[in-house]
Amino acid sequence: MRVAVVGAGRMAAVRTRALADVEGVEICGAASRRPERARAFAARWDAGFSTDRYQELATTAPDAVLVEAPHRVQDEVVRWALESGLHVLVGGCLAADLPAAREVRRLAAARRLVVEAGYEARYKEVWHRAAELVGEGAVGEVLCVQSTALVDQDPASWYYDEAASGGMIATHLSYAFLNPLRWLFGMPSTVAAVTNRKVRTHPGAVAHETCVATLTFAGDVLCTATAGYVKPTALSAWSVRILGSAGALDMMPGDDDPGHLLHYPRRGGPRAHTFDHNTAFHAQARAFVGAVRGHESVANPPEDAILDLHLCQLIADSAARGGIPLRTGP
Repeated sequence: MRVAVVGAGRMAAVRTRALADVEGVEICGAASRRPERARAFAARWDAGFSTDRYQELATTAPDAVLVEAPHRVQDEVVRWALESGLHVLVGGCLAADLPAAREVRRLAAARRLVVEAGYEARYKEVWHRAAELVGEGAVGEVLCVQSTALVDQDPASWYYDEAASGGMIATHLSYAFLNPLRWLFGMPSTVAAVTNRKVRTHPGAVAHETCVATLTFAGDVLCTATAGYVKPTALSAWSVRILGSAGALDMMPGDDDPGHLLHYPRRGGPRAHTFDHNTAFHAQARAFVGAVRGHESVANPPEDAILDLHLCQLIADSAARGGIPLRTGP
């Protein structure tokens, strides 16, 4: 299976490493808007072909494309790949916005191509252990969830650019942690949100710099999710707490690291669950390759990953209307 890569940054390297480690996968080419970066990246993986025009990757006869690019560019590349009959592993959310996500879903279905969104949390051991503990009744009946995902984002990066990224809610909140929470608890029935923008207010900056969203999951499970691009560098602000009638979980899901969690039974001290390695990217790469080969399924296909963009749109709409609750159904 031949895989071409669009993008040459840190996360492109992480995901390319995971793909290259799958038996039978060959990295056949690399594209980046800076030719020197594309050349260096291609040389790193013995790809033999590099370009600053991603369309030229077609000359390498790939079976699939990994896309790790700013989301508006990503939308363009993914559309090209699908129209070219190529399977796609997307490095982030399915698309920059809901209309673009609908087009990805349509093209993938029409051409029977595998598309996997980049939410590797669904393959991560710490999230699976949390799901097991909740399913086993280790915390009793779930009452509420609190999540915090703050990053000290570089204001010069494309993540802070509303047009390039599609906004903080789609780019960041969907990843941390709407997607894995939805995997644990299902599609929420209602959402409400408030946002502000106080630190970086330059023209073109993300419209929603900090967001607090409130969601209601099945069984009257309440959730508050805080995400944003402002925090002191040293502050730890990447966590999920699940409170139940008979205990609680404190999750530190990690980003590059494997993460860990603490289980608090109703009586007694906490029980620690630790993980030696972050195997999520490799597990996702194996699932993607297996799906392309026709003997496995992926965890984030378009018909599921589009729901995250649907929620993001509702959250932005609620914020624009002063935090009014909105139902997620038709």
